[in-house]
Amino acid sequence: MQDFFSLYPFYFNLDAFLNVAGNNPFAAMAILLINGGWIILVIFLLWVLRTMWLVSRQTKFIKKLEWVTLRISVPTATEQTPKAVENIFANFAGAHSSVGWTDKWIHGVSQQVISIEIASINGEVGYYVYTLKKLRDLIEASIYAQYPDAEIEEIEDYTKQVPTHYPHDEWDVWGVEMTNVMPDPYPLKTYPEFEDKISGEFKDPMANLLEAFSRFGPGEQAWYQIVLTPTDQKAFRGRAEKLINKLKGVEEKKKKTVLDHAIDIPVGVASDIMSVALGSSAGSSKPPEKKHETSKMLTLSPGERYILEAIERKQSKIGFECKIRFLYVAKKEVMNKAKAANPFIGAIKQTNTFNMQALKPEMKRVGNSSNLWWFKSERNNLRKNKLMMAYRNRSNWSGLPSFHMDAEELATLWHFPILLQIKAPKLRRIDAKKSEPPANIPFV
Repeated sequence: MQDFFSLYPFYFNLDAFLNVAGNNPFAAMAILLINGGWIILVIFLLWVLRTMWLVSRQTKFIKKLEWVTLRISVPTATEQTPKAVENIFANFAGAHSSVGWTDKWIHGVSQQVISIEIASINGEVGYYVYTLKKLRDLIEASIYAQYPDAEIEEIEDYTKQVPTHYPHDEWDVWGVEMTNVMPDPYPLKTYPEFEDKISGEFKDPMANLLEAFSRFGPGEQAWYQIVLTPTDQKAFRGRAEKLINKLKGVEEKKKKTVLDHAIDIPVGVASDIMSVALGSSAGSSKPPEKKHETSKMLTLSPGERYILEAIERKQSKIGFECKIRFLYVAKKEVMNKAKAANPFIGAIKQTNTFNMQALKPEMKRVGNSSNLWWFKSERNNLRKNKLMMAYRNRSNWSGLPSFHMDAEELATLWHFPILLQIKAPKLRRIDAKKSEPPANIPFV
């Protein structure tokens, strides 16, 4: 035991520690705790307590909130393009609110989400927005500004029509989350690129998805959800700026930390002392000048320049932190996973590019996977339940990390149908525009 006490508090004898560790691992752990390991343990415990406190306050805050599910129907004769929906999403950014320290840590206030959804219930396709009740006026005003003849009605949450927990005797579910392949400053292929350059005709990337959704029958439901979290975009702009500088070949300037400044002071004093002791020439030596290098911008290929411009364009637009989910819920006797999964993933992949951004289904951690080895059925059922609850709660933290998408990308992935092109027979819509009666109508 002499080695044990000789380690503290004067020095840490590595040889003695290794000898103790070989004979008594518990004594070795005690040595580590006494010689500074307790600091790490205290920091970890404080972090756990901090997280538990914040979660408890936010849970209490969220339970007090009132939510509504809005179903939106647009007129058959509308000729609006996804640009109108992009404007709607830009207006949704008004839901962002800065949260102060007191609000966050004492009252549990957090930034709440807006969920935009498309669902097929027994083949009837509808557009939905799930939002806070207090944001209903913002949502409706944003939609009516672009679609004056739209109909918006509050309905019961459609996700409550099916079981929550699986396995179930009658129902089964298959689900997935989509994730970004490249860092999120890289943009997706967006709706302007789906317009024919010669004829000017817009080829709607969502037409196939809506057609597939309308082909489901009784006992089948397909849900498509994008959860939007409004943000001030500071973090995203920082990531985008860093990537832009890298592509331009601009050397990143590291900001000095408090430790760097603390080190600079004695180094500067020592330099001054040396310059006085050895003569002014010793302290006045300048670092060698870097040779002027040709700007990388001049050597970019047309493709590289196009990517750089696309990232800068995305950086300039309003955006949100996003999660994309898809669930197919059906009775066991009619369930056909390929009927739902293939059209959905195919529709999303139309926006992928090989030189910029792409979205893919994530099956290793979240979605139902056939590649699990141990306890395959139990683990897949656990994933099903987590996905179902995440979808029903419109969670922006459960599952994969969120990623940034701008309003143009969102309008490409979720927009009201261009009804002159889409012939889906069960798409919920208004057959005619509504208008006010003439002012000079006679009354009897």
